[in-house]
This record gives sequence, C-alpha cells and structure tokens, in this order.
Amino acid sequence: MEQRLVEGRTREVCPACGYVHYRNPVPAVGVVVQQNAGIVLVRRKFEPCAGYWGLPAGYMEMGETAEEAAIRECFEETGLLVQTQYLIGVYSYGDHTSSGLVIIYAATVQGGELQAGDDAIDVGVFPVDALPSPMAFRTHLQAIERWRHQERLSVVQPDVLLQTEQGVLVRRAQYYDDRYIQELLPFLPDSSAANEVPGVLTDALFHDRLHDPDRPILVAEASGVVAGFIAMSFRQTLVGWRATVDELAVAPGYRRQGLGQALIEAAVRLAQSRRCPILHIDTTQGSPDAMAFYRACGFADHRVATMRIG
Repeated sequence: MEQRLVEGRTREVCPACGYVHYRNPVPAVGVVVQQNAGIVLVRRKFEPCAGYWGLPAGYMEMGETAEEAAIRECFEETGLLVQTQYLIGVYSYGDHTSSGLVIIYAATVQGGELQAGDDAIDVGVFPVDALPSPMAFRTHLQAIERWRHQERLSVVQPDVLLQTEQGVLVRRAQYYDDRYIQELLPFLPDSSAANEVPGVLTDALFHDRLHDPDRPILVAEASGVVAGFIAMSFRQTLVGWRATVDELAVAPGYRRQGLGQALIEAAVRLAQSRRCPILHIDTTQGSPDAMAFYRACGFADHRVATMRIG
C-alpha cells in the first residue's frame, strides 16, 4: 500500500490494482447505569487511559445492535445485567488522524452482581456530584451531565404551572392545543413572519416541541379559553443553563386581564426549576405597549431584555 491523495484525504492505496483502503471508525457504545444514589463506573485496566475511571463501554461487534452491544459490555465489565432505557447522545472524539464515535444509553439494572470484569481494575457506584478522579474521557463526562439534566427533568411535574386569583390558568401545552396556537400566531409582534410559515410546518414544529423538555410551550386559559401562549428555549452554556422567551402572544380581546403576566411568571418558575439565573427576551419587534409590559414584569430595558431570577 502507498499513500495517495484521494477525495481530499491521504489514504492507503494499492499501487497494483488501485484498491483504496478506507479507515472507518468502529462505533463504541456505553451506558449510564443508575444504582442506589449514584452511577456505575469502572476503573480501566488497559490503555487508553489505564487506571482512569469511565462508564461501562466498549466496541460493537458484528451482528449486534447498539443496544445489544451496550448490554453486553456492561455485563462484561461490571457483572450487571441491564436494560437500555433511552439514547442519551452520540459523541465524536479524536482528530483528523484518529477519530471515532460513542453511542451512550441510559440503562437500569435488571439483575447480576456488581463486580469488576477481566478488563477492569475496579468498579464502584459514585454520586454524580462526586465523581472519582481522574475520569477517562470527555465524551463520558458529557453524557453524564446530559443524563443528569434529563433525569432531573423526568421527575413528574404538574401540567398546571400557575393559577391566579383572577382565574387565569397556565399549563403545559398538549397535542390538542395545536389549533389554538395557530389562531394566536397572528398576534405575535412579528406576525408577518408567522404568515410566511405554512400551517402544516407550524403544526409539525409545535408537536416536535411537545416532546422536547428544552423547548417547552405553555398556554394560558381564561374561563376555559386558550387565549395566550409562551414558547421558551433552554440552552447550556459554559457557566450553566440559560432560558429565553422565543414567542409570547395574547389574543387582543384578552389583553390587560393578567394573561401575559401569568405566562411570564410561569416561565420564570420553570426557569428557576432549571436553575437558570437569567431569562432573556428579544424586544426588537415590541411595540411601546409591549416594552412597557416587559418593564412592568421586571425585564431590563434593552433590545435583548434580561431578567435576573436567580
């Protein structure tokens, strides 16, 4: 084999027949297994990162699904029989010379006994706030943090977030609220943008957000009528989570009745439950009345207004 530039990369090529040997990464799989008040970690016996701690993980084998490989690797390394619950994430690692990807699932214990396998020095259960040092891989830390975030959100929360003395009720949007949201879109500050989006696309986006805890939609009811909504986004930064109000609309006939204020208050409560110290809202499309409303709710008077809620 010799080195040649093929398709923009240096690859191994047979000079006799022209065969190109593509070096493709083998997918690895891992699991975050909760046991008692912590997660299961193994101390690696072999390189890379021998002696470091990490999630039960390893490479897939031919004929396995990713879930089957994750279950097998966990049993081989920890002695635990687990069942995968949901996909936490797919993470890339390495550089242009050597790279790969790891698929990590959340899993629950179904049986077995916790003990270090042949390729592990030790195994243990650790609180997520007190992980052992050193940890082996960045991708494992990313998955653990994502798992902690998702598990915190999986705690059952009431659909009704707020009910005022004036009879305004704010709750999480349900699938049957799609037609009410469609009717409220023309009352957004930039209603022209809403009119440019086909209704079927808006409906698809709405239902997609119903299953995304980082993009919740709340609706406000007055006398049983859905007359307002607020759409939020949560994103993780290097210093923590941030919350943003994406859209806020109240039907004209229901304004000045406390719906907008109730929606903002419910959004603040939701942000506080996510440990967000700041709530942002873009006011560039707001009318003078809208700006006065934002100020009355506690937002600073800027183009991208902020409210400190920590």
